[in-house]
Amino acid sequence: MLKSMTGFGMAERNDGETQVRVELKSVNHRFFDLSYNIPRPFVYLEDKIKKVIRTYIQRGALSLFITIEGSEVVAPTIETNWQMVDKYIEAAKAIQKRCGGGDWDYSRILALPGVFSIQEAGAERARVLEPMILETVEEASRRLTDMRRAEGDQLRMDLEHKLSAIERQVDELYSFVPQVRAHYEERLRKNVTDFLGAHQGIDEQRLLSEVAVFADKSAVDEELTRMRSHLNQCRKLLNESRPVGRQLDFLIQEMNREMNTIGSKGNHAGISRMVVAVKSEIEKLREQVQNVE
Repeated sequence: MLKSMTGFGMAERNDGETQVRVELKSVNHRFFDLSYNIPRPFVYLEDKIKKVIRTYIQRGALSLFITIEGSEVVAPTIETNWQMVDKYIEAAKAIQKRCGGGDWDYSRILALPGVFSIQEAGAERARVLEPMILETVEEASRRLTDMRRAEGDQLRMDLEHKLSAIERQVDELYSFVPQVRAHYEERLRKNVTDFLGAHQGIDEQRLLSEVAVFADKSAVDEELTRMRSHLNQCRKLLNESRPVGRQLDFLIQEMNREMNTIGSKGNHAGISRMVVAVKSEIEKLREQVQNVE
């Protein structure tokens, strides 16, 4: 089943004391690229989180946001630097003794630098929430995948429509190619007749030989056959359950190359117009395939 690379998944867990919220977003990307925005105590979980997400998603640029509320496990602690406090008090008493004056307000020490420091929770304390976080990440990944799959169904229908449009144009080219040879023979015969006039007959053997040379140089049967083969392979890939975006992109490059060859060999204004039309449809197909995982 085709999957898009665009989607959003959100999940929450609440055990009565702690709430874990996970948001996972994805957009187009050639490879798998995951960026994290998680509380510092859980940075050690990055590899485990990535492993969970990779079981559901193979391609795309993903952004992960984890918020945790209400947990004492990850709450920071405030520590007092008593050695620094003693130094401040000692200095304050020295100033008071030297300069005189009344009682000194010791509460002013609270605003001085270095008295307090904030210590974030360590990984050991955070491990208590590890199972809950990984379960929430997995649920968000499933919901993201469901959305990408729903988007993929719409993509598949659009891609099938575009492939059918290209196939119709390729069939038209098939039927048009023999007319090019007949048109060239008729034009060559007329040009030779006009040049020789009525006094000398046309060498039919030589004329047919020239037509055969032209037909050989302008033959595009192989390219058209490969175009049909590429179209059939694309249709098969649209029904695969595995990621096929990169394979589709390769086949589209090959189709574009075949049409360039047909345009250069066709040597006919009608073929050139058809090639431009087909390449326009291929470009639309290519743009849409960039959304496929």
